[in-house]
Amino acid sequence: MPPSLDFRLLFESAPGAYLVLDRELTIVSVTDAYLAATKTTREAIVGRSVLEVFPDDSSANNLRLSLESVLLTAAPQTMPAQRFEERQWTATNTPVVVGGRVAYIIHAVEDVTNVMNELQGRNEQATEQLRSMREADRAKDEFIAVISHELRTPMTSILGWTRMLALGGLDEATRREALEALERSTLAQAKLIEDLLDESRISSDKLRLELRGLDLRTVLANAISAARPTADAKQIRLALETVGGSYSVVGDPSRLQQAIGNLLANAIKFTHEGGSISVLLGSDGTSCVIEVRDTGRGIAPALLPYIFERFRQGENAGGQRQSGLGLGLSIARHLVELHGGTVTAWSAGEGQGATFTITLPLQNAMLVPNTITGRDAAARVQMLPRLQGVRVLLVEDEVDNRKVLATALRHSGALVECAGTAGAAFAVMPSWQPDVIICDIALPDLDGCTFLMQLRASEVGGGKAVPALALTVLGRPNEQARITAAGFDVFRQKPIDPVDLAHEVARLAHRGSDTSH
Repeated sequence: MPPSLDFRLLFESAPGAYLVLDRELTIVSVTDAYLAATKTTREAIVGRSVLEVFPDDSSANNLRLSLESVLLTAAPQTMPAQRFEERQWTATNTPVVVGGRVAYIIHAVEDVTNVMNELQGRNEQATEQLRSMREADRAKDEFIAVISHELRTPMTSILGWTRMLALGGLDEATRREALEALERSTLAQAKLIEDLLDESRISSDKLRLELRGLDLRTVLANAISAARPTADAKQIRLALETVGGSYSVVGDPSRLQQAIGNLLANAIKFTHEGGSISVLLGSDGTSCVIEVRDTGRGIAPALLPYIFERFRQGENAGGQRQSGLGLGLSIARHLVELHGGTVTAWSAGEGQGATFTITLPLQNAMLVPNTITGRDAAARVQMLPRLQGVRVLLVEDEVDNRKVLATALRHSGALVECAGTAGAAFAVMPSWQPDVIICDIALPDLDGCTFLMQLRASEVGGGKAVPALALTVLGRPNEQARITAAGFDVFRQKPIDPVDLAHEVARLAHRGSDTSH
């Protein structure tokens, strides 16, 4: 029995997109919303089989199976989304049971295009996040593997030669070779750790500069002096050419030397034995320009735009990854940019060498009153300062560190009293009366800053303050500010060259004697 006219009119004005089908699947009624959604007319579809409305065979077949299931089971069926007229639709077939059998089926359709697009977008986003996570995990695993390799490589030499020296019986030439290898391996490991710490400081925006007026020629000379032994070992000619002019800049000498040293180390690494590296220093009246040119392997055009990215390295001739962390050039670029300069790279291609150029802004010499003249690094290593009669209190809890630092100071003529804790240092202060205090920051009872603050408080009104040097790894945020606020005259990062420490003690001892007059 067909629906009444009143019911049909009410149904046709319903807001949903519906069709009413009889048992033969003929369309007997349709809502205005369905007609609007499908852009058709009532005359075109009413009285026709619903299967004829869907000319696509797969859609018609799916619809037929769903409708037959509703007729057979009298249970509603929801169909998966289908694309029609550039939109996506889902349909629900609901039975209308009259007298115990299915008399009609209401075929309700819903436009789910926006919902499906949103789901697709979420799926794509989730897929991209998963890909990024997998890439990050892969990069992390590779980085850990590289770190492990780079740390273990010098440790093999350190452990092997240490055991051989402990066993004894080495001739003098082998003993010297062992000591040189130990020094090289230790410096390599210290450089690796320092690069990692610097990269962490850069990433967290915690790397700070100690700016002062300086002559860039001195910084460059010291960087070349430090790099020359490595170049000599590969029989690489390292030459410096300076064009006359002013080279007064404002900067952190140790950080600028580090940046230049990283470029030199990179050039030495990728220059074959017997090659050459030339360093040119010039100025154009407004900027200092340093060029490091090598006759080495060159840079592939595909790698050149990314050469200053961290962890970015090329491959060697066998397709294997180069040794090292790939941080040197990235750190150099950041240090130069902190000084208001730029660093660029150029190469004609593989096998044709490379040129790295640093540009730093010049400062008027009259505005740079504290120009640093510096000391030649090689000469400083060869000659310990004279510390005869200088009384030093060394507060260091690590036994091996304490012994080597004390030995170097005593070798210079200093009188050294050692303490492993702040408490032990307080106990010996009245009787020892040091001229200089060297104090580790990470002590087991009080940290070095607390120790010196308490010591300075006890010195008020009791005579001059003893000059103090802090040894630190600068691992905590604002560590430098804490050390200065505690009353230390100077701080140096671990590991420190014992010879450099002796020179710092000489300087502090001289400062203390000046203030006593």
